[in-house]
Amino acid sequence: MPQVNKMQKFPEYVLSQAVMTIKAARMWVLAAFMIYCAAAVVAWSQSEHFDFMEAQFGTLVEQFEGLGAWEFILRIFVHNLIASYLALCFIVFFGAVPLALAALNGFMLGWFINWMDHFSGLDFLIMLGPHGIFELPAMFIAFGVGMWRGVGFRMDQQQPGWVERLKRVHCVFAVFVVPLLFVAAILEGRYHLLELLM
Repeated sequence: MPQVNKMQKFPEYVLSQAVMTIKAARMWVLAAFMIYCAAAVVAWSQSEHFDFMEAQFGTLVEQFEGLGAWEFILRIFVHNLIASYLALCFIVFFGAVPLALAALNGFMLGWFINWMDHFSGLDFLIMLGPHGIFELPAMFIAFGVGMWRGVGFRMDQQQPGWVERLKRVHCVFAVFVVPLLFVAAILEGRYHLLELLM
């Protein structure tokens, strides 16, 4: 990693590295978005073949039942933070982990939309829209930059190197992913917060 200019403050340096990495990985972020959407369409159109998902979804819901407002927000935040860190900074396994997580998350959304067919399009926008505006970009960035770190490194081993990429994805995680997921968790827990305030 280039030496930090003595006149350049550390936060500015981290921000510049994060922005530079997003630009370098933009095609991988787009690929993550397309994989997510493709998996969602498959699960939505073929949901009758995935009945086992109902039990899986029920188990997931049970983890958040009966939680207070702040505990709910914290658990959502930590859950998404771990998933994004695994895809972005931890074991990417040549890009296979972020790719699989992008497909899995899209698959779950597609199945959920079909399963909740009694909901109108407006209901879904109200339920998923506010926090999704922040959560989905954070996840696409994590999946895409994770693939850039894994697959991209195998395709172009010149610049930047593996260690350099690892340092830069941590900048992305700190500057973009964590703040977006924090706002998303607050918005996802908005109903709990309203109950707490009322």
